[in-house]
Amino acid sequence: EKEKEKERDEASATAQTQGHPLTANILDPIRCTVVCRGAKEMLEHARWLIADGASLGLPVVRVKNKFGMANSDEYDGYRDLMLCLLYTGHMGLRIICEVQLHDVRLHELKLQMHKLYKVKRATSAASI
Repeated sequence: EKEKEKERDEASATAQTQGHPLTANILDPIRCTVVCRGAKEMLEHARWLIADGASLGLPVVRVKNKFGMANSDEYDGYRDLMLCLLYTGHMGLRIICEVQLHDVRLHELKLQMHKLYKVKRATSAASI
C-alpha cells in the first residue's frame, strides 16, 4: 500500500511539472518475459513471432537486440532480445505489447540486479 501511495505522489508531481496527458509517456503497458534455454531457443521464439505474429493479429513492429549493442553503461551489461508487437482492438485502439526474450542465466542475474536498477532510475531517495 505504501508503494502505491508513493507511485501516486510521484505521478501527481510529474503531472504538475510536465502537464497532461501523461499517457504519451507510456510505451509498453503490456509486457511479458519468456525465459529461454540459450540463444538458439531465443531465436526460435523470435523467428516464430516475426513470421506468424501478423497472422495472429500481433505484427512485430520493432526488434531491439541488446546482445548486438556495443558495451556501454547504458544497460549495465544487461542483455536481452526485445520485440514490440502491435495489438489493434475492434474499435481501432492500438497498444504496443513488449515481449522480452531472456536467457535463463541472464534472467536470474536480472532478478538480482533489479534493486540496483531501481536506485539508478530513481529521481530522489524517497522514490526508492
